[in-house]
Amino acid sequence: MSPSEFLAENLGHPDISLKKDFSFPLLSIDSSPCPPTAYVPPASLHQAQRQFNLKVQSLLHNQRFQRTTFSISIRWAGTGETIYEHRAHERMIPASNMKLITSAAAIHLLGLDFEFKTRVALASQSLIIIGSGDPLLGDRETDKRYGRQPYWLLEDIASRLLIKGIKAIKDIIIDTSIFDDQRVHPSWPQNVLLQKYACEVSGLNYHGNSLELTVINRQGKTFVLSEPKTNYVKFINETLATSSEENWFSVSRTSSPLVLRVTGKIRSQAGPYAVSVANPALFFGTLLKEHLIRKGIEVEGQIREEKVPAESELEVIAEYRTPLLDVLRRVNKDSLGLAAEALFKTLGTLDHPEGKGGSWATGSRVITRFLLNLGIPENEFFLDDGSGLSRENRLTSYALTSLLLWLYRQPCWPAFESTLAVGGVDGTLESVFRERNLRGRVLAKTGYINGVRALSGITHTRSGDIIFSFLANNASNVARSTINSIVKELTSWADNLLISVSTASSGPIIKD
Repeated sequence: MSPSEFLAENLGHPDISLKKDFSFPLLSIDSSPCPPTAYVPPASLHQAQRQFNLKVQSLLHNQRFQRTTFSISIRWAGTGETIYEHRAHERMIPASNMKLITSAAAIHLLGLDFEFKTRVALASQSLIIIGSGDPLLGDRETDKRYGRQPYWLLEDIASRLLIKGIKAIKDIIIDTSIFDDQRVHPSWPQNVLLQKYACEVSGLNYHGNSLELTVINRQGKTFVLSEPKTNYVKFINETLATSSEENWFSVSRTSSPLVLRVTGKIRSQAGPYAVSVANPALFFGTLLKEHLIRKGIEVEGQIREEKVPAESELEVIAEYRTPLLDVLRRVNKDSLGLAAEALFKTLGTLDHPEGKGGSWATGSRVITRFLLNLGIPENEFFLDDGSGLSRENRLTSYALTSLLLWLYRQPCWPAFESTLAVGGVDGTLESVFRERNLRGRVLAKTGYINGVRALSGITHTRSGDIIFSFLANNASNVARSTINSIVKELTSWADNLLISVSTASSGPIIKD
């Protein structure tokens, strides 16, 4: 067998279209530029790959995985050829690896220059807030990154009114019509809806649509404190002061969504603990009203959530913009569910004639078309939400590596890759892949919900970049550590695969 025949059969080659392997109309590799070459004898390559496969199989054949199902796809980024796969076409619950699908669709369909734009205006002496679905207004991590003070947005709006000499307004009207009125996904588990990661999704989001609660014990009496401080939510404080080692509290909703019951035993101080709030638009409106009053601006009317007619004469006094990349960083590095769901619904507005009313249904339709246009078969996925919290989502590991391979060949790849968590450095991978020979080389999206562990991304090796996806269902943390171990083995294997190399390659290429 000639080297070129071996390449075509075993590794792929820059001259060979990948359409047949991918069923991917947008994926094709031309002959220029040709990647650098490295000498790897065919027999040695087969033997090395067999040894790696045996190592993976030994890790998976664990007594503790009797009920666990894995879907694994590992492929060379430069050629798309498979290094290892296991049930790669079996649909699995992906957890937060769904965020990769949402992110890719957002980059392609909205564009890297997309910005969320929230407008503040005056009309008939009322203050109008026109939401854009921006998930990062008042986001603590984003504000810290830009050196902004907490609640700077509220302060800026108040300052603009005072500069205009306005000391009183009528109503605060919040237009959330960019999204539909379904703020809670019907498939989300009911027992997690108070958690921050399951917060409501609105056309106007603020402070992660959540409060941070702390309970303190002061001289035998307990107090519930909230951040931000507000009267929007009331608390039934049933916590008890204690001198024992117990120091905890829990929160539950009452028959009223704006009244929370807090129970527990407090020795000194417990928290902060984040809880989601009902109706984020009214939450923001209340915070804004309270801040305006503190600044000496009277609010004479009500806080109302309603659509502002397109023909309304508005005096725009401010516009706040959030770039797509900022949102993607929070989606992929930190796995912020609200950011992913806001993108999902924003994509849904593309199916609406007025560019409004984004919903989970329309978002699913738009992203489904996107994946089908890439050539990913319909039986490889089912999309229910944007963050992966829904257990109705389904993806195969092959669909995920196919998506990542498509992104890898786009000009947007460096920008997208910069949004992934970096092993041993930041995000959800900060505490793993910290070894000196691994730190900074594995970039990926983690996934975790009850019974699901996932990891998909890229590892940079001396033999070239490798795209991988691991999905495990009926899984525990043992599966997560095993996935991490396989990624370490993969990186080490590829590092040692090369015998001689001129420069870094996109995959091992044999030459005469």
